[in-house]
Amino acid sequence: MTIKQRLIISNILMIVIPVLISAIIIGAGQYVSYQYWKMKYDNESSIYDVPEKITSVATELIQNPQNQKMAEKQQLEDYLQKHSMRLTVHDYNTRVPLLNMGKLTIDANDKMMTAIWSLNGEGSIYLAEEDVYSKKVTVDNKTYVISTFDSFHENGTNDDSYYSRYQMLITLFMILFGVGIIVTIFFTNRFLTYFVFKRISQPLNTLVAGVQQIRDGNLDTRIQYESKDEFAAVCHDFNDMALQLKQSMQLIQRQEESRKELLASISHDLRSPLTSIRAYSEGLLDGVANTPEAQHKYITMIQTKARDIDRMVAKIFLFSKMDLGHDPHDPEWLDVNYELESLVKATAEEYRSKGLYITTSFSQQTAIIFADQLQLDSIFTNIVENSLKYKYKERGWVHIETNVDDDQLTICITDDGPGVPDESLPQLFDLFYRSDPSRNNPNKGSGLGLAITAKAVERMGGTIRAMHASSGGLQIKIQLPLINQEEVQ
Repeated sequence: MTIKQRLIISNILMIVIPVLISAIIIGAGQYVSYQYWKMKYDNESSIYDVPEKITSVATELIQNPQNQKMAEKQQLEDYLQKHSMRLTVHDYNTRVPLLNMGKLTIDANDKMMTAIWSLNGEGSIYLAEEDVYSKKVTVDNKTYVISTFDSFHENGTNDDSYYSRYQMLITLFMILFGVGIIVTIFFTNRFLTYFVFKRISQPLNTLVAGVQQIRDGNLDTRIQYESKDEFAAVCHDFNDMALQLKQSMQLIQRQEESRKELLASISHDLRSPLTSIRAYSEGLLDGVANTPEAQHKYITMIQTKARDIDRMVAKIFLFSKMDLGHDPHDPEWLDVNYELESLVKATAEEYRSKGLYITTSFSQQTAIIFADQLQLDSIFTNIVENSLKYKYKERGWVHIETNVDDDQLTICITDDGPGVPDESLPQLFDLFYRSDPSRNNPNKGSGLGLAITAKAVERMGGTIRAMHASSGGLQIKIQLPLINQEEVQ
């Protein structure tokens, strides 16, 4: 259940529960009041508790005047006296009173009775603190008027204790009702606050514990949260954050290790040509080269080593600019098959003279990419140069093949060189990496060429990886995204 749903339920129950409790209290009050008045009438009333019943009893007296027991008549008389009531029976035609019982002082001057006769002997009259209820009955073809008189003032004297107790009961009920509502609202609020807050406090405590773990360096901490509420997304994002933070820390550590390795590699690769330059320079100064031919040889070697250092520094500078995205980059639409064919034609003879033969197998489909032409040329130049440096046969070969698959171009460059160990394949494109662990042969290259190639392929939005060739050599596979022909047109 989400927190929003809990809040909706809480708001509804905050209204429903007090209303329900109020209804229960009111119902209980009505029941107590009913029982109170029922007890009052059960204790003090008889069959004469309403005028209609008194009229019914009077009718029986008229019908059987001789058969009525004196005890029953006396019971009626006592009831009328106790409740300050009066009963009269008149002949409707002669208006002569036939029966007069109870408090005879009520309507002693017959004012209300006179009014009853004006109503044709039937009805109710209220006058001051007295009232009368009259009804015509027919017995043995004779019509009679039975009237029941009542006095409010005198009744009040008898019922004061009941009304006082009833008022006290009402007052007590109202106090209990108010207290009950306050208590109900208080406990309902406490319960609903717990009902909602528990679902907030628990995940917050979990998140706080997770943050503290991250703060203390435990980047492997993860939050296990199964509820499907608003905190589920927060906990999921927290886990993603922890994972990304761990990956970032690992990347920083790798970069720091790479930086240290880079400094060590630069120092190592610069030391060899610098040592040669220093040695030949000292040879010249010490007169070891005492002939013009020897001096020329020494100076030529110094110049060669200086050029090696210059090329290495230039490549380091280029890689740094590419890594920062500050290198010259002028992309355009290029037909890869055409560019490769032109590059092979321009360089094949030079490589052939060095014992490296290049063969090609280009796709018949047009392969248009969006790239910088100079970077595209440098990619293949660096790979072919790498094959040339590690060629161990008198005549080696490199085969360049392209294939088009939907929206992707695959370029495979395969040589017949010595290949590399399995563990070296993933590291070939690392900066300053050479498959020769001892790095005792700097003439084989600085390890910068393939790193620059990988960076250029990445800039084009492609991927590059190394694998073993079926010939036993090395195969470099490059995959680049193609441009839609409609966009080119």
